[in-house]
This record gives sequence, structure tokens and C-alpha cells, in this order.
Amino acid sequence: MEEQAPSTPAISFGNLVVNVFASPSEAFEGLRTSPTRASVWLIPLIILIIMTSLFSVVMFTNETIRAQFMDSQSQRLQERVDSGQMTQEQADQATAQMDRMGGMMIVFGIIGGLVTISIMFFAAALILWLAGKIVLKAPAGYGKYLELWGTTSWIGILGALITLLMMMGLGSMYASPSAALAVLSDFKPTDTMHRVLASLNVFSIWQVVVLGIGLSGYAQKPSGSGITVAVVLWVIWVLITVFLLGGLGM
Repeated sequence: MEEQAPSTPAISFGNLVVNVFASPSEAFEGLRTSPTRASVWLIPLIILIIMTSLFSVVMFTNETIRAQFMDSQSQRLQERVDSGQMTQEQADQATAQMDRMGGMMIVFGIIGGLVTISIMFFAAALILWLAGKIVLKAPAGYGKYLELWGTTSWIGILGALITLLMMMGLGSMYASPSAALAVLSDFKPTDTMHRVLASLNVFSIWQVVVLGIGLSGYAQKPSGSGITVAVVLWVIWVLITVFLLGGLGM
């Protein structure tokens, strides 16, 4: 009777979280050789949703940040008035309605965050799966890329926590660990260069590099291959958010 080769033990969840910061290659090799587990991506997804909810709470309970948010919305409404898209009376009514909504703004923010984060999470994994399959010829299925995105999201979660603390500490909704700190006192969300600076976030870049290491690990190729793919995808995303979504006032 032939002896069966022992199966590779699944990497523990704790080791996975630690290694994504300390030893990404080891973390992703553990993912690659372990059975697919929903908990690997579901837990960070839930925490991301919670973090987004905290942002909504801080945004509308911190008086300084709330006033800044209301001012930014008033400016956007005024731009629509100036361009003839709405009347001044309509803009005034919209501003008054936002003032009256109070706690409902928190509820809408939480619901909107839940939907947006969930859609972006699964869409990101889909894009990574397509890139891995088409560009890097990796055999891993979609579930493995959910795990990959979920695992690298721990870096994003840490970045979100730092951002939240910076917002409260600096009293600005635009505070973040990014190059935008250089223009924080004069930051304008409608300024293209300011949006570019905001996209140069330390934690975003860190996550992109680690993501690239994971892509390479899944494809069993040198790290440079996966990092190149990850950087290209990130640049495309930055261009979309800065120029397309920014141009739409989002």
C-alpha cells in the first residue's frame, strides 16, 4: 500500500495577518498552498465596513470636520449654480435640508459605505483574478484572489485607522498619510494636483507593492512581475479617481 504524501497544513489566520506585514512572501505562499477559506477575506471586509462607518460617525459628530464637510458641499452646490445646473434657491434648499438631516447623514453614510466597500472589494478581487489569469498565467481561482485582496486589506485597515486619527487630531477631513499633507491648510478637492497628492498615500503604495508580491507568488514568478502588474492597475485607478470621478465632483 502506497503512503500518501502529507498535505500542507493551512497557514493560521494569525500568522497570515502578521506575515502580510513582516514577511509577505511567506504569507502568500501559505495562502497559495492552503485550502480556500472564506474567513480570510470575510473578516477584513467586515472590519473595512466598520472603519467606513466610523468615518461617517466622526464626519458628522466632530463639529470642526462637519463644518468643513458642509462648506465643501456648499461650494459644490455653488459651482452648480454658477454653471446654470441649478438655481440659487434650489442650492439654498439643499443646504438647509443637509443641516436638518443631522443623524440621518450618519445612517446614509454607513449604508452607502457598506454598499460601496462591498462592491469595490469583490470588484477588486475580480480584476486581480483576471490580471493573474491573463497576464501572469496563474492557475488560482477567484476565491484565492478574494483571499489575496482580503489579506492585503489589513494594510489598508491600518492606513484607515491612522487616517481617522489624523483627521481628529488635525481637525481636517482631508488629513491623511499622503503627499497632500504639504497642502493640507489650503487643500481643495476640486484641484487636480491636490487630488494627485492625496492619491500618493503611504499605505496605498505599501499595499500595492505587497499585492504585487502576492500576484507573483500565485503565478510562481519573480516579484517584479506581479509588482509591475499591481502598479499598473493602481496607476489606472488613480487616473480614474483623479480625472474621471474628480471631474464628476466625486
